Amino acid sequence: MPGNFGTISNILKAHSFFPAFDDGEADQAFKATFEAPYYIENDETAAALGEDVFGGRIPQPDPMFFIHIGHGVGGGAVIDGRPYRGVNGNACLPGVLYPYDQPRPSGQDLFATLNGAGFAIHDFIDLEQLPDSAEAALEIWVERAGKQLSETVRVATAMFDPALIVLGGRLPELVTDRLVRAITSQPILGPSRGWRLPQSRPLDLALAPARSGRPAFRSLPLSFPPPSQTMAVLTLRVASPNPDPRKFDYAPESL
Repeated sequence: MPGNFGTISNILKAHSFFPAFDDGEADQAFKATFEAPYYIENDETAAALGEDVFGGRIPQPDPMFFIHIGHGVGGGAVIDGRPYRGVNGNACLPGVLYPYDQPRPSGQDLFATLNGAGFAIHDFIDLEQLPDSAEAALEIWVERAGKQLSETVRVATAMFDPALIVLGGRLPELVTDRLVRAITSQPILGPSRGWRLPQSRPLDLALAPARSGRPAFRSLPLSFPPPSQTMAVLTLRVASPNPDPRKFDYAPESL
């Protein structure tokens, strides 16, 4: 579910679309309905865990940081094979870098941009059928959002030194891929002398429902993003004694 956890409760403070979560009504209903244990998690952490479990990389790069673009801007990290949640379950949320009263690299911001350009966009499914005339407005948003998200990549690299950064969420595959290219088309600056800041590049696309007819995630007894989830992978430049050229652009660049 999209939302944050309260600091004095483990109940998810979900989006206002889901008021039953605020007072624990949904929590009690689940307990009364299901015999098996269940977990309530925000969608970004669930997406990060799903990518770590089903990403298909052997061995899995660790740590892994997930940037989730839904209606808002979220994220999650998996460290030592476990989702990193923080003390209240609200860790790794890059949306705080982008104030609500300013342009943001979010789904809602993209809708507003396209609506302002004269294209009626109500939800993510409408992005699948954009007319050619919307290309200019979409490209302007992608370029700006890519520059903004490069800040998330820079901060995540500094805080977690991840082996892998994944960009995913509700955006269509083609938009996600273009956004990855916009992020990786510019240098991401770092402050430390001698510190090798990984550069990112698009490597692969997860299963895309429109192309394969299969969901991006197989079922698991946890909360996961909807089958419309698509993602692109940002593989970081890393130092490795035996680098796999299929996964790493490993020529280091000292700062």
